Amino acid sequence: MNMGKEDNFSTFGKDIDLRIPAGLTIVGSKLRLEELKQNALFGLVDDARLIELAADAPVPDDIVSEAGVMVIETDFASQASMDRALAVRTRRPELPQVLALADANLAVIKTLLKQGISDVVSLPFDPEEVLQAALGSGSPQRRSGDRRATKAPVIAVVRAVAGNGATSVATHLAREFGRHSREGKPACLFDLDIQYGAVGDVLGLSPRQDLGDLLADPDRLDGDLVRSVAVRHSNALSVIAAPKDILPFEQIDADDLLKAIEYARREYSCVVLDLPSNWTSWNLSTVVSADHVIMVVELSVASLRQAKRRLELFSSAGVKNEHISIVVNRLEKRLFKTIDLDDVDRTLRRRVLGGIHMDKDVLPLAQDQGKFADEVHRKSVFARDVTAVAQELAELLEAEKAQ
Repeated sequence: MNMGKEDNFSTFGKDIDLRIPAGLTIVGSKLRLEELKQNALFGLVDDARLIELAADAPVPDDIVSEAGVMVIETDFASQASMDRALAVRTRRPELPQVLALADANLAVIKTLLKQGISDVVSLPFDPEEVLQAALGSGSPQRRSGDRRATKAPVIAVVRAVAGNGATSVATHLAREFGRHSREGKPACLFDLDIQYGAVGDVLGLSPRQDLGDLLADPDRLDGDLVRSVAVRHSNALSVIAAPKDILPFEQIDADDLLKAIEYARREYSCVVLDLPSNWTSWNLSTVVSADHVIMVVELSVASLRQAKRRLELFSSAGVKNEHISIVVNRLEKRLFKTIDLDDVDRTLRRRVLGGIHMDKDVLPLAQDQGKFADEVHRKSVFARDVTAVAQELAELLEAEKAQ
């Protein structure tokens, strides 16, 4: 059916006040899609992209990336099917998502809407109901090529064990990306360690607002609020500080946090997430949605063992191996080594992006003064090594973007 285009929509009839949203994608099983095609009103949606997948089969990344609005067949009784819907929402929290369910009751619908689903339609697919839900779920989204051109990358920095210097790596890494921004925008560092976050302390910041304030009223979330909460450290770096008071992990809402990160991507050149060592559904969601994950490890058996466990967790959550890199922190120059970088590569089976040498005298002094290592000592080996890691990571992100 060949339709004319109007305001980024395709019209499909003079007497019908419905239009097909650009990028409308319908994901369903073979049976459900055949039922849709046999419907007398199928002409209303035959410009949509129909993707045949079993109700519990993961939706491929390229399908998620290209969708403007997604209608997805879901079996509420199947955990795998519900996980599929969550994975789509986690990967692209801004994507309007409509779930198609058989015999959904009001309680189920309310639960799904509370979780961030745009709308719910019935099965078998009704073309007019699908279009009404898709149109009501929000304005059409730009294609993925445009998004990549205007949104900053998200880098999640995770630690194999607590206290291994991941925060120092995250702060210096974020500063490096902000210093070399092509747009002239600073990077934004989210301190997501809501119980022991120390980014503000090590950078000498005294923020008036913090992550708790940012997420306090989800209805107010937008780019202006993100900028107002972020405290500016320099022309290269702004920080969303951890809450002043210790918060229970369950107090953070995953959808609200992902929304805040999404707005930050529009305001800054790069978004770096400094994550806690404890794992919950909300911080795992940030890892899944990140463009790249940096796992900070040390050259010790305990660190590598814990790193392997976390990598297995990420794999089970759907994070691709190629989106994870290892950074080895606190390297020391020793004559005899029991573990080296080759051992890390063999043990973890992930790309080792680089190693960062210890700066025993410089780094603690810098943090006491709220400065970066190279601001205290121009030839800091720590700062030098982080710069090298940042360059490697920037090349990786460019290569992934070009694919």
